[in-house]
Amino acid sequence: MTRFAVRIPGEGLAEINGEILVVEEGGSVHEAVLDRLQRHAQERAAAVEATVNDGFSDAHFVLQVAPDGSSRLLDAMEGGEAMSQAPEPASPVPTPAPVPTPASAPASASAPASAPAPAPVSAVAAAVARARAAATAPPAPLPPPVPAPPPQPSRPLPPELAARVAHINALTATGRIEEASAVVTALREELTRSACTEHPDALEARAMEAYLAHLRGDHREATVLALSVARILCGAGDPGAPAAIARAAAAWQRLEDGRAAVVHGGELLHMWDRLRVGGRLAPADERLARRVRARVESLSARV
Repeated sequence: MTRFAVRIPGEGLAEINGEILVVEEGGSVHEAVLDRLQRHAQERAAAVEATVNDGFSDAHFVLQVAPDGSSRLLDAMEGGEAMSQAPEPASPVPTPAPVPTPASAPASASAPASAPAPAPVSAVAAAVARARAAATAPPAPLPPPVPAPPPQPSRPLPPELAARVAHINALTATGRIEEASAVVTALREELTRSACTEHPDALEARAMEAYLAHLRGDHREATVLALSVARILCGAGDPGAPAAIARAAAAWQRLEDGRAAVVHGGELLHMWDRLRVGGRLAPADERLARRVRARVESLSARV
């Protein structure tokens, strides 16, 4: 099995076999390392192992990553063998100071002579235990929802339609959300009758309808509408599909009904799976998909 040496000297910095790993602005160095190891596994069509020296969390452990992105922490016995065979990173790794044994530790003047000395502790074993605890901890929740930006037309609109969209935007800007919602719903119904549900103009109107539902606080409606737009674009292989799925996920994460969140979260994951098969899933989409999957699995165990 191919093995790599990973060194994380601090937040935002990482090396894999001495090669500097560039982390996207605002991204997580740990996610970047996992993404790169997954890519190596996909290139080999087999799981890879990595010895990880994480200076940021003071941990030293062995990680196995599969082509599908799943990972597991190897136990101490497996890790001992893997550590001895992994290539050394380009920069030297400080050797942990030896832990004193009962025979070498100086006796405390205040401790009774009959008090038993503490058992020796392996610094590496303790670090692996900390890493295992972190790896098996409940998944981190999605970040607090942020206000979704209004959808932008994907192309120049016909003059008449552009004028009606401008009117809706003006109503929205002055806080007349209910009125704007009624106007955009009427527009979407008209466009659907005159063309079809999949027509680009009808999809633009539906995306605006979802946004206004979000502004009204109707997150269930916003999610359903945004998912319908994403589903159509995904099925058509449209380049805008990843962005549409991300907008649907932004609406989905505000759902308070656990059962609805599980159902609609499954739809999001299915669409991401389709994009992944077609090689159209960017690293940022992969990270979002993993977090949505973790939340769906957590909710599924409770509803």
